[in-house]
Amino acid sequence: VVPDPRDARIDELEERVRQRTQDLEVRNQDLEAFSYSVSHDLRAPLRGVTGFAQILVERYSDRLDEKGAHYLDNIVTAGQQMDRLIGELLSYSRLGRKTIDLVAIALGPVLKQVLTTLEVRLAECGGHIECRGEWPQVVGNQTLLEQIFANLLDNALTYVRAGVAPHIELSFALEGEEIVVCVADNGIGIAPEHAEKAFAIFQRLGPANRHTGTGIGLATVRKSAELMGGQVRLESELGSGSRFFVHLCVASPQKEK
Repeated sequence: VVPDPRDARIDELEERVRQRTQDLEVRNQDLEAFSYSVSHDLRAPLRGVTGFAQILVERYSDRLDEKGAHYLDNIVTAGQQMDRLIGELLSYSRLGRKTIDLVAIALGPVLKQVLTTLEVRLAECGGHIECRGEWPQVVGNQTLLEQIFANLLDNALTYVRAGVAPHIELSFALEGEEIVVCVADNGIGIAPEHAEKAFAIFQRLGPANRHTGTGIGLATVRKSAELMGGQVRLESELGSGSRFFVHLCVASPQKEK
């Protein structure tokens, strides 16, 4: 049997991931302490504030004037947004804490699963996602792949132009041993000089009064791709949509999961 050179590529990627994991062990200890503090010291009082605010909305909003009711709704909304931010921050901090198992995974079913979770949201906003072709297998991790495409699609559905229904296209190209997945949208776009900044944690380049992102999604995308030996890049123009390119290793069919 002739050895498949892509099997060696998988071994190489796994070794690179193991090395990166070892390099991160010291920093992960700090992240563990940070995550514990965030989860217990911040989330508990936050839920108390949000819970009491919801009780006020349910039981006493009819005693408030329009402005008072509006302020109370803002408290509830802000509390929910903060809880979401903490949740995403915890998820980001947990990435890479354990050795990542890399196997060959059929990319088509992964994308189908992510798209299924967005059906209701697409119906509500009148959006459309095109996903065609016979998608190959990639070397990766199921959870990390789902995080990448869930975040990219959520980003495309969040940063939309006013009065324009979101339209997203998923496509891919094979380049040697790599597959390059493109997620293209018709959203607000990003100025080219800010393309790299978009992947920094807590960066939100859209107007805060119209877009409710936490600024963690794209940082999670980049970190997830790097943990699988891949990379992510962005091409965009302000007002003309964005194209995110995810580079992953193509797998040999014998190792399908």
